[in-house]
Amino acid sequence: MIPKLDPAVIYETIVAVFLASWFLATVLCQFKETKISWFIRYKIDLFNLIPLWTFFAPHPGKRDYHLLFRDKVTEVDYSEWQEMEITEERTFWSWLWNPEKRDKKILSDVVQSLVASIPSYREKTGNLNLLMFSTPYIIVLHAVSLYQKRSQRCYRQFMLAESSGYQKETKPALILLSVFHQI
Repeated sequence: MIPKLDPAVIYETIVAVFLASWFLATVLCQFKETKISWFIRYKIDLFNLIPLWTFFAPHPGKRDYHLLFRDKVTEVDYSEWQEMEITEERTFWSWLWNPEKRDKKILSDVVQSLVASIPSYREKTGNLNLLMFSTPYIIVLHAVSLYQKRSQRCYRQFMLAESSGYQKETKPALILLSVFHQI
């Protein structure tokens, strides 16, 4: 006589096998350059359920970006360069209360996207004029234009610079200097 299987045991076994398989596939897919990870990721994982965790990223950030702006009120009257904070210092309570985190993260990601797109615009056109019509450029311009204006009719220019090193060993190098935009 065949013993009767309990439906709860069958259900638990199926769930356990599914979760164990998912875990194994996740572990195998963390190694990008193998045939098995390629097979799992592109042939089996049709719904992108296998995560790819890159805690330290394949290319960790080695540079800091600085976003500066200045105003031109008249032909000879320019304000000093002011830096917009792209990132912020972490406080003890940042893990609990950090309402500006998303805004800073979005601006930081957009600045990185803008910097990454500069070489392709230089390659295609030989100059950066078309870059002004790109989404990252427009978002950065919008963020810069939200800061306080010196007058009602004002023109604003922004600059992207990069520095490297935790101890600020090098002076920031110019990446992009925008034209003056009326804000």
